[in-house]
Amino acid sequence: MWAGADASAHVWLLYSGVTVSPNGGLFEDGLRLRVATGYGGYVYTGERRGEGVQFNATTAYADALVGYLKRYGPLTAKGFIGVSLIKHTVEPLDPENPVQGEELGPKVATEFWLDMGPSAWGQLDASWTSAHHTTAARSRIGYRVYGDVSLGLEGAFNSNDMGEDVRGGAFARWAWSGGELSIASGFSGRFIDASTSLKDPYATINWLTQF
Repeated sequence: MWAGADASAHVWLLYSGVTVSPNGGLFEDGLRLRVATGYGGYVYTGERRGEGVQFNATTAYADALVGYLKRYGPLTAKGFIGVSLIKHTVEPLDPENPVQGEELGPKVATEFWLDMGPSAWGQLDASWTSAHHTTAARSRIGYRVYGDVSLGLEGAFNSNDMGEDVRGGAFARWAWSGGELSIASGFSGRFIDASTSLKDPYATINWLTQF
């Protein structure tokens, strides 16, 4: 089970989920069942009829996925397929925003974990759903500085029918036999000109437990 929170200058999100291994341990090859949900809000501005307008939006999602975990030596790979329901509510109604209302569509997701020696590791998660054509990807490279306390760098890409954004930052992760806690912070901005627009700070905290 996991839960977390994410916030930046104009966006916030709370999320949680659970992955079940019905035929064995979580670190063993086999079937995986996953459900996840989240709720958040965001603010954006735009020019409508020659005037600047601020729009306030809320969003919610729910995923139901089935997948499989397979280990290849130092590499752990997971693949999932299922459905995703995503809803965006914008006030006032924005006729130029294609991401409004509720959409249900298929979803695919992949997750990779690579142990690069006794101390270094890499992680890559990616997903896509036809619901508002939503894509998400995140990559992390970490180094265990003491025990299973890791420090590292992360990058992320997110998009839907409204546009794209990227993130870059640093994280700290503390893992133990029953779970992990990680925090991250950095800057986000538009994908088109990330070199000059990565100026909005963000922060993320995530807690996970296994049993």
